[in-house]
Amino acid sequence: MDRSNSIKVLGFSFVLIFSFAFVELIGGFLTNSLALLSDAGHMLTDSVSLLIALVAQILVQRAKGKRMTYGLYRLEVLAAFINGVFLIALIGYIAYEAFHRFLNPEPVLGPQMLFIATVGLVINLIAGYLLFKTSEENINVKAAFLHVVTDTLGSVAAILAGLAVTFWGFYLADPILSVAIALLILPGAYSVLKDSLNVLLELVPASIDPEEVEREIRKVPGVIDVHDLHVWSITSGNVILTAHVVVSDINACNDILRNIEESVQRFGIDHTTIQIEREGYSCPPSCPLLKHTGHLHHHHHH
Repeated sequence: MDRSNSIKVLGFSFVLIFSFAFVELIGGFLTNSLALLSDAGHMLTDSVSLLIALVAQILVQRAKGKRMTYGLYRLEVLAAFINGVFLIALIGYIAYEAFHRFLNPEPVLGPQMLFIATVGLVINLIAGYLLFKTSEENINVKAAFLHVVTDTLGSVAAILAGLAVTFWGFYLADPILSVAIALLILPGAYSVLKDSLNVLLELVPASIDPEEVEREIRKVPGVIDVHDLHVWSITSGNVILTAHVVVSDINACNDILRNIEESVQRFGIDHTTIQIEREGYSCPPSCPLLKHTGHLHHHHHH
């Protein structure tokens, strides 16, 4: 995962969107367009989310210190969660504005609104294209990308509303399109919240079946039993596995460890910590997980 590239993309996108947000804000007041004012608010909100994502990426890359044994990768996930909450709030704001526009549609300057909304669409498309190229590698960038998508949809809605107002005088087009935007944003917002919560709660990544991982480890020659298996991710694309493995020959542990690492790589697990045990070994009574089972041998999956 190239985080230095993500920082450049986020930085450029932030400057681009933050700058035009003020242009669109002024244009909204001059044209009396609620659609432009709403879209300007979206862009300001999204520029804040981009700034959060940018700061998180910089801190993650520069994290050093004896206490940061995993770095600060979780900051990426935390920032993504905050962005997901912002997206839900944004949907609520759009629905609220749409309701009021249904009740009180106001005339706007159609041609001027069209021009400003078109420029805004171009700005969002540029930023969206840059973020999209790295959005699958990083959950934080994915959240930022979804914010820009909302801006793009807002610009398209403003353009369509401007066309409807200019040529047909249909002022209700604005609230109708706003509701459509909210419905389009909702699945993406849910996805970001779900993915970030899964990481923060240290759940097994959705693409991995822990039982299948255990079966694969048991197939390794020399492995008798597997227990205390944990699979989780620190951030998107960084999956970790820990497990206790009972072996028949303790002298062959290096070969067994190497074979286990190779067997779990196909699941996308790139960091493993394996505790090798002789047959008959049991966890000490101080093990906190025994409090839930009441047994010295515990089999569980996280």
